Amino acid sequence: MNMKNILACAVALLSVCVAEARLSVGPLFGDGMVLQQQEEVNVWGWAEARQAVTVKASWGVRSKCVADNTGRWQTKLKTPRATFEPGSVEIACGKEKIVINDVLIGEVWFASGQSNMEMPLKGFAGCPTAGSNDYISLSGRYAGKIRFVTVPTSPQKVPTDTVTVRWEDCNPKSAASFCAVAYFFGIRLQEALGCPVGLINSSLGATRVEGWTPRELLEGYKDIDLGEAVFDQVGKVKPAYNIQRDLPLVFYNGMIHPFVGYGIKGFLWYQGEANVSYQCERYAERFVNMVGEWRKRWAMGDLPFYYVEICPFEYWWVKPPIMSCLLREQQLKAQSMLPNMGMVSTNDLVADYEYWQIHPSMKKEVGDRLCYWALAEAYGIEGVACKNPTFKSMTIEGSKAMIDFNDAAEGFDRNVRIEGFEICGPDSVFHKARVGTSGSRVSVEASEVKEPIAVRYCYKPFAKGNLKSVYGLPVVPFRTDDFPLVK
Repeated sequence: MNMKNILACAVALLSVCVAEARLSVGPLFGDGMVLQQQEEVNVWGWAEARQAVTVKASWGVRSKCVADNTGRWQTKLKTPRATFEPGSVEIACGKEKIVINDVLIGEVWFASGQSNMEMPLKGFAGCPTAGSNDYISLSGRYAGKIRFVTVPTSPQKVPTDTVTVRWEDCNPKSAASFCAVAYFFGIRLQEALGCPVGLINSSLGATRVEGWTPRELLEGYKDIDLGEAVFDQVGKVKPAYNIQRDLPLVFYNGMIHPFVGYGIKGFLWYQGEANVSYQCERYAERFVNMVGEWRKRWAMGDLPFYYVEICPFEYWWVKPPIMSCLLREQQLKAQSMLPNMGMVSTNDLVADYEYWQIHPSMKKEVGDRLCYWALAEAYGIEGVACKNPTFKSMTIEGSKAMIDFNDAAEGFDRNVRIEGFEICGPDSVFHKARVGTSGSRVSVEASEVKEPIAVRYCYKPFAKGNLKSVYGLPVVPFRTDDFPLVK
């Protein structure tokens, strides 16, 4: 047999082997994975239609199922308490077998959103993460304790089940490129709970909430075009932009749908800037619709969903820019619309020069505050504060406006040099205010205002607040008026 025939036979044999190798697993099931502790986690994949599949774990449990007519199979696997001892999972179907090694059991969180979530620990060009090199250099201490998955940019016209991802152990190389907010969340969570942590980041800059929303919801939004022509842009490269980011649906299809059902403890979300100029007044409704649908599809109950307020920034493309404040109002509103929701405020986490920087550098504080929500609410650790002080009510006492707050029972961190408050009288002209504190009450006044009718706090596109609870959690920006923002 000559060389040409030998090669032809080899190719034919390889083709037969590939055709027969039908057993596969979902994208997150691979070496180094972290499984949610003390749960019956879903395990799924594909095999020959109507064939039996057995899943066996090294910790002594097994499960069986039968692939459906399309070849998809899914079963549940009971996990033990968290452990740093690596385990394994074996999946078998007939003569085929897949073995997943180095499996840890711990706490798993899923992060998503736009560029402030996407921003890596090493930062973007011109947008550093504060202290990045220090944190990168120390990240090796979490080897074997924290593991990451970064989902590649993958917009899809229709829901897809497969995408190539891999788990990475924490070290300076992997940490440098991983999402900064989720990294800081993860290291605080790991230190607080003392168990392995798995972090999955699926985010992309400049995307709207509608881009992460399933079709079934979008079909009810009259402004959303789901016609075929809209999705002709998917996959087309655009100069200096890569892909069209304002499309609806496609990021859910390609970057969320493949992972639906993977065992997690909860979600982290940092998005909203792209909606400042698009359906801003409907953001709360659309955001909680998305959250509710994600929870429904994961089928793990009302999974915790902790999210971040948009950053102080000039928002120059919004006319007038103060309209961006409506988005913050919508974000705060969303917190009370569904159970297990928590918002992190960020009005104190900017430097003066960052008024033109939509990716502020202080990401550690954001991750920490998200983790406070998780520790206090998801894990029930008493003593950890997580809720920002929010406006409760206003009363007028002579020339002073007295403001009462929620979640400030122990008072504030200062009673002098409080910045960010404004007050107005019947002419609706706001003036910088003098402020004092007494317990959870704040007095606001200005010499120009004899008959106050309204107060605002950090109600500007870019405004740094410095009033916080005794736990260091900032007062959420607010206004007591309902004046038109466009005159």
